[in-house]
Order: sequence, then C-alpha cells, then structure tokens
Amino acid sequence: MGFVVNTTAPARTVAAVLAETWLLAAHLAEAGITLPATRPEQFLAGTELPLRVRLAGPVAVRGVLRCDQADERGITLRASGPGWSAVLTALVADGVIRAELSAGARGRRFCAAWLNGVAARAERLGEAPKVVGAAIIADGAVLAAQRSYPPALAGRWEFPGGRVEPGETEEQAVVRECQEELGATVTVAGRVGPDLILPSGWVLRIHAARLADGQRPDALEHHALRWVGGADLSDVDWLDADRAVLPALRALL
Repeated sequence: MGFVVNTTAPARTVAAVLAETWLLAAHLAEAGITLPATRPEQFLAGTELPLRVRLAGPVAVRGVLRCDQADERGITLRASGPGWSAVLTALVADGVIRAELSAGARGRRFCAAWLNGVAARAERLGEAPKVVGAAIIADGAVLAAQRSYPPALAGRWEFPGGRVEPGETEEQAVVRECQEELGATVTVAGRVGPDLILPSGWVLRIHAARLADGQRPDALEHHALRWVGGADLSDVDWLDADRAVLPALRALL
C-alpha cells in the first residue's frame, strides 16, 4: 500500500524526523506494536530492535525491527518474526513524503498517522535554532575533534562547529566556528547527510569544508584532533548525533 503526505519542511529535516525512534514507537504503540523503552534516539542503518505485536487479548508475537537505510533521502525499516515480515520505506523529495508498506489494515492506520506526525514535527523544527558542524576533508580523510567538556561528553569525537548566530548564514557560521575553534580558514563545499535533531531540540547540519591553502588546524577548544579515513569512520567514538552522517561522509571520502 502507498501513502503520500505533502510537507513544507526541508527534505533533510523530514529525513531526520523519519529516523527518530520515539515518534515511530509512539505511533506503533497505538497500533499494538511495542518497541523497547530503552532504545537509541535515532535509527541508523543496521539498528535492530526487538518488537512485540499484540494480536487478540493476551496473545502476542515477537519479532525484530531492523533499519536497512537511514539517510538524507529517507528510511527503510524491515520487521520480521516467525512466519511473518513487513517492509516500510518512506522517502522525501520535492515537498512530498512517499511511503510504501507491506502490511494489512492495522499497518495502514499506523502509517497514515505516523507520516502526518512526521510532517507536522518537521515543519515545527523549521523554527528551531540551528547548529552547524564542519566535516573538513583533506587527502581522503575527515577531521575529528575530541571533546574536552562537559564531563559526560569528554573524550568523545565530533565535527567542530557551533550555533548559527542571528544574521549569519550557515556557511558563515561554519567559517567563523572553524576560525574560533581551530584557528584555521575553511571554504564550505555543501551539505553532508540529513539534519540531526539534538536532545535540546536544536537542529544540527553538517557541511563539508576544505582548509584554505597553507592552513593547519589546532585544537584551541578541543582536547585533540585527528584525521580519520573512510575505512576507520565506524571505529571512532563519535557523538551519537554525528553518527547519522557517516554513510554520506564515507561515500564522499
């Protein structure tokens, strides 16, 4: 069965909301399908979660929900259990969310409610404060910066960046933040991956960048810097939000 929902939100914001586990879980629960209370905040390709499908009365079956794809285009989820399976694909482009679901009437009601919820949340996020990160690329590697604070995040790795100030474009914010945090001048080369929704409700957007000639970054605000090649991206202890851009970044590298 197919579904179409119109939206005025940017496609990358919609893709980020499609990957939020809490919103999907809330609508699945209304259809009698339960995901675990302890789960990641967003789906990444390869994420697997156990699920429980309520049938009649106390009868229920168990299965697994797996994410096959989650990027700036949308998401593909596959649910399966003993003797049953279902596939949900939701893609966004040109102001339209299109979804295909192989399921029955229960799935039809769930999917329609979920997609409308996705569109409404994505449109609200258009007013949220924006944060930028710089994926600085050189010689087939990307620059990672190790957090020194707060204590809960110290030691983990991120893309340097910060909040977009009033009157700034995102590109201007990337340039300013790299100057402040790295003492280096960069040129911005375009977006990478979907929007990333932070626990604060702010929206993080990663931009590819390159160092200007003769520039060398220094860890002015971070504990350390390192260059990471495409084959090693998954081995780095990235902040949770930044992990969502790794597939697109790997392809870029």
